[in-house]
Amino acid sequence: MFDPLDRILLAYPASFFRQVAEYTDAGFGEAWSLASRHAEEPERANMLGQHRHARCESGFRHAAKDSGLSVLAPHTNPAGGRYSLVEGAGVYLIRSNIQRHCGTPRPTAFRQRWAELNAWLKPTQLDLLQATVKLSSNRLCGMLVITSHPRRGDQTVPAYVGLGISNPELTDWVRLIAINDLLALYHDADAAARAPKEAPVEVKDVAMPRLKKKPDAG
Repeated sequence: MFDPLDRILLAYPASFFRQVAEYTDAGFGEAWSLASRHAEEPERANMLGQHRHARCESGFRHAAKDSGLSVLAPHTNPAGGRYSLVEGAGVYLIRSNIQRHCGTPRPTAFRQRWAELNAWLKPTQLDLLQATVKLSSNRLCGMLVITSHPRRGDQTVPAYVGLGISNPELTDWVRLIAINDLLALYHDADAAARAPKEAPVEVKDVAMPRLKKKPDAG
């Protein structure tokens, strides 16, 4: 079965995801510092969430620019906000909202729109007399998944940073992988590419031909 992560590995350099993790860690620390200095309870929790969103959006875009990827900040439809969009070789990445679990994100209009690119991961059967119809796999949408610790946990660092590929309905993940595990896939692919190819083993014929002895005349 085709693994959609293969498209990610081909379209994005490992450096992008490494920087995403670094920017996300830094963004959580910056958000905590800003909220602690400039907001009091009960407003601090709301401000912390807003600062996290802003710093993670910024880090997401900076990581993409540093890796030479296409970066946009389209307006939502209906208008009222903007979101970050990164593209590489037909693979689009957006951010999920920061949650306390690794479930699928809030199904906003823009997330639903981009998730529809993954319809080919869920082939449909037109009828019993036709073969399964597979939609185009030229494009794919992945989402950066970030979670926070519970209120009593460490608020200065994320609990989880990963990549998710959802079904087109945004009801479940087709694949969900932590960034560190994703980086390990890059390492394995690079190691496999660098490994020396084994030379074909030549098996020599060591059999010695012998003449069949004639039977004695009697």
